Amino acid sequence: MGTVFPSIQSFYSREVPSSSHDANTECTNIQKPGDGFTSSEVEAALNPLSRSWKPSRHYEPCPIALLQAGPNNYEISGRIVNFSVNFREQGFHFIVLTDSSGALAVKLYYMKISDYSLILGKRATVWATYISDATTAGSALIPFCASATTIYPGRNGATHLIVHDDVPGSEADSILRSPLEFNRAEYSYLPALMTLKSFLSTGYDMGEGKILVCVRSVGPRRTVRSKKRQCDLDMIDVGVFDDTATSVLKLWEDKVPSAKGWIPNQTILLISKPTCRASGASSELGIGHNSMIDVDPEFPDADWLRSKVKSMSKKQSVYIPFPTDDWDIEAAIHGPGRTLFTIADVEDQVRHPELMIDFTGKLNVIIIEMKLMEHWRKGSICCFECCGIPVYANKPVATCKNCGSQRELVLNPRIIGSMIDESGMITASKLVWCEDAWTQLFFEGVIRGPDLKDDPDANLIEQSWEDLTALDTNTLRDIEEQLLYARLTLTFGWSSKLERLCVLGVEW
Repeated sequence: MGTVFPSIQSFYSREVPSSSHDANTECTNIQKPGDGFTSSEVEAALNPLSRSWKPSRHYEPCPIALLQAGPNNYEISGRIVNFSVNFREQGFHFIVLTDSSGALAVKLYYMKISDYSLILGKRATVWATYISDATTAGSALIPFCASATTIYPGRNGATHLIVHDDVPGSEADSILRSPLEFNRAEYSYLPALMTLKSFLSTGYDMGEGKILVCVRSVGPRRTVRSKKRQCDLDMIDVGVFDDTATSVLKLWEDKVPSAKGWIPNQTILLISKPTCRASGASSELGIGHNSMIDVDPEFPDADWLRSKVKSMSKKQSVYIPFPTDDWDIEAAIHGPGRTLFTIADVEDQVRHPELMIDFTGKLNVIIIEMKLMEHWRKGSICCFECCGIPVYANKPVATCKNCGSQRELVLNPRIIGSMIDESGMITASKLVWCEDAWTQLFFEGVIRGPDLKDDPDANLIEQSWEDLTALDTNTLRDIEEQLLYARLTLTFGWSSKLERLCVLGVEW
């Protein structure tokens, strides 16, 4: 007897017919018909990008400058320097990638417009099967863009694009950051690179200029009514600067999310062929179709600007957070290893090139300048930095005018001018104070007075420096007069990371 093979129909579940008589009583026994596909297979067909993409053929890794026009299987890696979501409403994203050797224009057709999150500076990998000439693709005006390709992701398994979300500081995050025209072996300068001041004055007339700037501030997302398009557009203002000038970079619509990860005084931008538009007495920068933005590029000029911004931020910084975990404050104030320094001793030790270590000690100083009332009149007794912009107020809580968020402020160290001892002088505004030190300065020696320092009943109500902001003008003036020419003993800690003296405690 021959082997009996199952029929095709036996693999499918049948629908059990039900009459109208027992439809209400036996509806739970009805079996839904199957179609032979699992849920994962259905999901892969309806949403192809949800599954991991595996190349079905061999792709040759190739720099952009060496791409050859015609049918070839290439694996191309680069960073996004410009893009346009739903380019001119033609059903595809237009992306420009660079890898320090050249630029590639990519037409990315999508199934859903939200399938891809395009961010300036992100690393992307393209698997292409055909390379065309940029002149035929309408990308001839983009600098160093000689090639173009078209990607049809999803059901077409031959072409694909992945935007990588690299971990900051990782090896993958540090590659492909050299700008175009950068020759590492014989580098002297980057062609067409100019200062921001030169570009804003006359450089934008060249049409080929590059500027290297640092992000100063990132404003909130705003909605602006466009008279030309008769619609609402999202916009964000990004403050940028270098060592010569400051300006505002305006990002519109699809490029607004790119500024979310930019850090004031840290993120460096190399902008090629930016647009420039006069706005009153100042000029505003923008990003055009032919522009490029390299985020945190790696080349000597960018390294110089980073060091320059670091030194500028030290001089101009309004708020420096106190490093709470660097020292044992209780041991520094009351421990056995207490050393009395002079200002000259501290300067000699911190300027020694071989002794850049953290240490603690004590300084006996006299306050020779007070600016408490001056800052009260200016409304700047308390300060903070938000969005790269200083926030001042005469109370410990204020609202940032840039992003609208409420911030807790700290006491402005500039309310004390200068301190001296027998060896030198120190500018008190350069000191970083902890909150307890401010409380000990104002509430142990001045407001409580010397007669109450040893009174146990005086500590029943815990006081804070924030109580200073609730005092009236006459009381603040009395405090300023009492602190002027007062002798104090400061317990300090030197932070080699901040390169600042930090005040841990105050003794009268």
